[in-house]
Amino acid sequence: MAGVKIYQFRVYDITTDKALVSRRWGTREAIQNTACGEILEATEVLVDEGDVRSDITGLTDRDYKPVPYKLGFQTQAR
Repeated sequence: MAGVKIYQFRVYDITTDKALVSRRWGTREAIQNTACGEILEATEVLVDEGDVRSDITGLTDRDYKPVPYKLGFQTQAR
């Protein structure tokens, strides 16, 4: 599989009336088009594209902890 860049992002929480960092990570396109969030550019990380296949296309599961994707030969199995 290929690597994909994902980011943390900030979204508006109606219950607290504040902008909060999402519990998900996402691709630039998903954050802008689906979550309507503010991308936190400094959090960019390259991960396996399979990590962004959840109930919402382009976003990770909640409470996701990124494992950086290494280019080259496979060194471990998941």
